[in-house]
Amino acid sequence: MTKVTMIAVGTTVVVALGLMIATQSQTSFKPSACEPRQHMIYADGRIEGSTPEIELRPQMTGQITNVYVEEGQAVEAGEVLLTLDDRQYRCDVALAAAELEMAKAQRERLLNGAHPQQRSEARAMYEAKRAEWERARVSWERINNLREARAVSQQEADDKKTLLDTLTAEVAAAKARMIRLDASARPDEVEIENARIQAASARLELAKVRQDQTVLRAPCRGQILKVDCREGELTSPASAEPAIIMADTSHYYVRAYVDELDAPRLKLGMNATITADGLPGDGLKGRVIRLSPRMGHKELWSNRPTERQDTKTREIWIELEDEHSLLLGLRVDVVVDPRQATPTTAEPTTIDNTTRIGPSEPQVHESVFQSENHEQR
Repeated sequence: MTKVTMIAVGTTVVVALGLMIATQSQTSFKPSACEPRQHMIYADGRIEGSTPEIELRPQMTGQITNVYVEEGQAVEAGEVLLTLDDRQYRCDVALAAAELEMAKAQRERLLNGAHPQQRSEARAMYEAKRAEWERARVSWERINNLREARAVSQQEADDKKTLLDTLTAEVAAAKARMIRLDASARPDEVEIENARIQAASARLELAKVRQDQTVLRAPCRGQILKVDCREGELTSPASAEPAIIMADTSHYYVRAYVDELDAPRLKLGMNATITADGLPGDGLKGRVIRLSPRMGHKELWSNRPTERQDTKTREIWIELEDEHSLLLGLRVDVVVDPRQATPTTAEPTTIDNTTRIGPSEPQVHESVFQSENHEQR
């Protein structure tokens, strides 16, 4: 009786456990219809100016003579930031300028022809040689008649004939020199002098370019962020650290990196909220003005435990509506609301493989892309 009772109890327990497992399985795999889908797009970003940080190095290797800026100073485009020792290059410019003037003077002399005194001298020399030739000719004719009568020796006759031939050649040479001095310059001679002038002018321009490369100028309007050089130091284009770092801080933007799962949902004009520990109130408002046309490797890390390491991101640029005194490079949290977008009348355009809208996009100087690529490397 006891054995039958134990079997019945065991069967009951097994059936009860089976029913419990089946009930839990149906509950756990049943989809939840009331759980809303997360629609917000979250991303990590950083504050940037109208341009990213621009790393500036002199184009020439040399010793720094003057540094004209300090950190935090505002500069205009083309303003001199520092200069190198340019004594050698100033001498090169002076030498090239002298060579150019010499080439011009030689062409002017060729076009003007010989000096009047030189022409008079050449004509006088011709007339003198002509008179000597005439006297030698008369003497030869007299000696030749006497030679036929055997009144003079053959040696004396030969000497007179040799003198006449010599003077004949000298007369021809004097006449040719006189004609050459009276003649104008030939076209080929003028072309040669023109080519010399062009070569000298090119050498002068090259010397000026090299001298100008000893001056480091601001590529755009902006603010000096860092000065890592001192007067007397040696610097070069291959220096590990840039001499000066600057950026255009007339306007501030946010560059954010959106995870690949949310990247297809991005649209131009979407509203965004930017928050950070150092920002006042509830953060800043903005809108998406530029979208990268491709996915790239993640460049900004939040170091959160749940952060994915193998994901790719899409870069976006957000224009801030109300700019405060922001700090470049500040890490921020970005929330993009795909349900709301600021209407715009401007048509989206694609420039530099980047989709953007509106006239208020960041203005990036040519050298910014070089510094940005250097930063990524």
